[in-house]
Amino acid sequence: MLDKKSTKIKLKLIFLPFLWLSLLAALLYNVVRWILDIYLDIWPLKDSIWDLIIPLLLSVIVVIVCMRTRIRLLRFNFFKEDSANIFYLVMVLALFPPLSMSQVYLSKVSYSVIDINNVDEARQYLKQKYFRVADFNVEKQEVVSHTTTEVTGKYQSELLVYLYLATPFSDANNVWLGQYFRIVIDNNLPEQKKRQQFEAFIKTSKHVYKNSGVPLADYFEYLKNSDVKSGYLQAIESSPQGYESEPYIVIAKVGTLGEAATKELLKTIRFFIIGMFICLLLILKAKFDKKAFQQFNVS
Repeated sequence: MLDKKSTKIKLKLIFLPFLWLSLLAALLYNVVRWILDIYLDIWPLKDSIWDLIIPLLLSVIVVIVCMRTRIRLLRFNFFKEDSANIFYLVMVLALFPPLSMSQVYLSKVSYSVIDINNVDEARQYLKQKYFRVADFNVEKQEVVSHTTTEVTGKYQSELLVYLYLATPFSDANNVWLGQYFRIVIDNNLPEQKKRQQFEAFIKTSKHVYKNSGVPLADYFEYLKNSDVKSGYLQAIESSPQGYESEPYIVIAKVGTLGEAATKELLKTIRFFIIGMFICLLLILKAKFDKKAFQQFNVS
């Protein structure tokens, strides 16, 4: 049975403040990013920083800095003095995913799809990101590629291999269509077997791309500063053709921008609700430290 008095205090002092702080942090961060990155375009950070690193740091600040003294009012018999660390971890994991996902939604809902006659016209819209092209074609015989690898997973057990393919559009000045292939290889395999899987993946992916038709695209997305764009840029650097202008790289998208934005919004809301519900259950399950509460000062 839950103690009504302690439950009321836990909701008032811990869960509700965390809920409001989480909503406020998400709102303020999205507003700041919209102003600096989308509207003014004066802070060209990589997408990985906007979408992952800053949301993670913000989640840690909200939990450890803003909620620290409140969290210390809760205890688990099994963990005792380490109880706070459990709450820190769970609350950060509850806030970080929806905060990160909201950035994908923001990047879609903040733009509209611009209709253009050819891909070259996209350069005229400096602050736009999505384009619908009336007619386009790509020069597949001039495709260039770049491969990157990344070790990840528990105990570095997985080897991620990315093959970036960049293909120039016909009758366009240094405008490229990007597409990448990805495979996960067991990093614990002998080097010879890993090499065989690596080479087979590269060969198969290039064959599939070469023999496929013109990519289906309801609209194109211009790639801003990101790790993915870096992969395509390195591929384009290997092109024998020289270009005076900076490469303009787009990727093909199927469906509508509105559908994609709605999907990301629902995903963000779903993860936020799940995360907050888990935190609520954890807070209600924990014991309330009455001794610590007597020393707690709420301004």
